[in-house]
Amino acid sequence: MNINPHLEANRQSDLRRMKFLATSLLVVAALIFIVASAFEDQYVWAGFIRATAEASMVGAIADWFAVTALFRYPLGLKIPHTAIVPTRKDSIGRILGHFVRTNFLNSEVISGKLKSIDVTRSLARWLSQPDNSAMLANYVAVGLAGVVQVVKDEEIQGLIEQNIAARIRATKIAPIVGQILSLVMSGNRQQELLEGVLKVGSTFLDENGDVIKKRISEERPWWLPKNVDNLIYQKIVDANNRTLHEVSNNPNHPLRERFNQTITRFIDDLKHSPEVLAKEEAFKEDFLQNPVVQDFSNSLWRDIKAALLNTGSDSDVDVRKPIQEGISRFGKTILENDDLLKKIDRWVHEAALYLVEEYGHEVEQLIAQTISKWDAEETSRKIELQVGKDLQYIRINGTVVGGLVGLLIHTVSFLMKG
Repeated sequence: MNINPHLEANRQSDLRRMKFLATSLLVVAALIFIVASAFEDQYVWAGFIRATAEASMVGAIADWFAVTALFRYPLGLKIPHTAIVPTRKDSIGRILGHFVRTNFLNSEVISGKLKSIDVTRSLARWLSQPDNSAMLANYVAVGLAGVVQVVKDEEIQGLIEQNIAARIRATKIAPIVGQILSLVMSGNRQQELLEGVLKVGSTFLDENGDVIKKRISEERPWWLPKNVDNLIYQKIVDANNRTLHEVSNNPNHPLRERFNQTITRFIDDLKHSPEVLAKEEAFKEDFLQNPVVQDFSNSLWRDIKAALLNTGSDSDVDVRKPIQEGISRFGKTILENDDLLKKIDRWVHEAALYLVEEYGHEVEQLIAQTISKWDAEETSRKIELQVGKDLQYIRINGTVVGGLVGLLIHTVSFLMKG
């Protein structure tokens, strides 16, 4: 049990003052009793004062005994059922633990409290406030910065590299490309692609006529006349234009069918061909062995670490801002979506009830075990510091009420005799 030393000193002073006051009333009552007893035979009114003082002493002593018996043996006498706190500390711990569990950690109480405070909406509203999200983001960033300072760079870099490699190996790229091409080539797009290829070829021939002619001239046998160059080039252009015209005007042109078959076979190989998949795996392994990949994983961790360590400095990279924006956006999203709000409410409600049902007994045992480890005398002293001041009012009230009851009894007795 840890108590602030300054606060403990103040409570100790208050307790001594209240004890002094209660004891002083007892002493005053005793003095009045002695004086009144001396004059009782001479004055009738002295009997009333004597009876009042006598009853006050009885009430004061009885309540002193009751209050003292809670924390220690009165006058050091080991009377049964005294020094209750130190002698029954363990039992009190078990009773307190059971009381907390049955009266606070039960489904009805927790469920009612969660419904009354509307915990999800309140939390979402709190998160959406810029000051709150900024504060929380700062805590997260500082916590992450503390973590990265103690972890080994080699371990994190190796972990990043392993995860990147595992992700690349697990991803089948060729079937994905095949699926994309299947979607792109659906409908009549294969024929549109063929016509596009032919048009591109025609445009290429037109725009690069001089280059093609020069190439033809360089490759032409020396014994052929030069005017053959233009003839060959024109033949190529005419053949391409004729093919484009025939394909465009003949839906059943053989080239269309061959092109369709080629594209279909290519897409099917991407999806299912073991050879293509094997080549993809070999390519990925070669890629992963490339030093560039290792340099990338290392630089990625260095950049993340630098950004976290520079939190709060003048660095251009501040991880707090995206964290803050994410927290604030999350809160606003919950507030704007009633279905999500209700769903999270249900999750929170179910989680809270689960924790109470599963771990309520653990809390009860924790309270009992914690109290059982406290020193009996020290526990009694500190509990007395907490509540002893208020308990002294019992002694004061006992003195006053006892005196009034004694006065009433003496008055009734006097009247009955008269």
